[in-house]
Amino acid sequence: MSVYSVITLTQLEQFLTQYSLGEVIHFEGIQEGVENTNYRVTTTTGTVILTIFESLNKADLSHILQLLQYLKEHSLCCPSPFLDKSANTLLALNTKQAAIFNWILGGIVVNPSVKHCYEVGLQLGKLHQLTQDYHFPVDSHYDWVDWTLRFNLVKDQLSLIDQKLIYDELVFQKNNAVVGLPVGVIHGDLFKDNVLFLDDKVSGLLDFYSAGTGVLLMDIAIAVNDWCLNESSEGLDDTKLRALLSAYETLRPLSLIELDYLPIALRAAALRFWLSRLELKYFPRDGVMIQKKDPLLFRQLLDKHRSIQAVEIGSYSFNLLDSYVKVRSVM
Repeated sequence: MSVYSVITLTQLEQFLTQYSLGEVIHFEGIQEGVENTNYRVTTTTGTVILTIFESLNKADLSHILQLLQYLKEHSLCCPSPFLDKSANTLLALNTKQAAIFNWILGGIVVNPSVKHCYEVGLQLGKLHQLTQDYHFPVDSHYDWVDWTLRFNLVKDQLSLIDQKLIYDELVFQKNNAVVGLPVGVIHGDLFKDNVLFLDDKVSGLLDFYSAGTGVLLMDIAIAVNDWCLNESSEGLDDTKLRALLSAYETLRPLSLIELDYLPIALRAAALRFWLSRLELKYFPRDGVMIQKKDPLLFRQLLDKHRSIQAVEIGSYSFNLLDSYVKVRSVM
């Protein structure tokens, strides 16, 4: 994920003396991602990932690493933290917290097929199913308060048209909030660059550092908004959407209220990531390898979701969800 913290070979070798991983042969920074610094490290015993955490506090990190250990033990394909010689998973590197993870074979899919969407839906359903009784004391912060704070941070940088669009959407989300949607552990960032595939099967779900306890439907909406785009990237693809949702529901069927609320959640997810990308655009962090993501894609997607729902709020006239519900009802 982007490289903000530069380390030397000497620093890395000193850090690795706390593990039983052999001698360093080679290491290099990894550009993908935006939150933490990651290095691919090759040693005499194999390849691992060194992650240096840039902003998360130690308490939340400890909970996240415990979650990853739990998921790995229950056969979800995700990174697992190594234990050092004193059985710790989280150590200090220079002034920051760091951890070592296993290297997962596979590659990122840039243009997902229907099969890829099905596989992602299956893994997301498995994540939510595995953690239905798991206590995770980290808040996801995917809510109206978070979106408003992000808007207040960037609004002076925006055009009046964009300011009005965001303000209108914030009002809509506040007025259409639904109480009682199922809550649990969400990944919070299941984008294409956080999933590895090997032979068209998911080999790894990456980057759980946005994970928290939140509305499960938001996790689905985040994934749908990235994985189920049509070729023009201006809206959702019917077949991809059906594939992701139907795979998810083999493990956790959605309630009628969740299906009703999904169009609003899709808007919320588009708003949230438009705002977070605007924040990174106008308030970039220092680093030597920074992955920059275009905020415009989510502005366009939010516009599309809003225009589809303009005729009747709460009715998704795109025919995607309507057709999905019809197909689902006869399964």
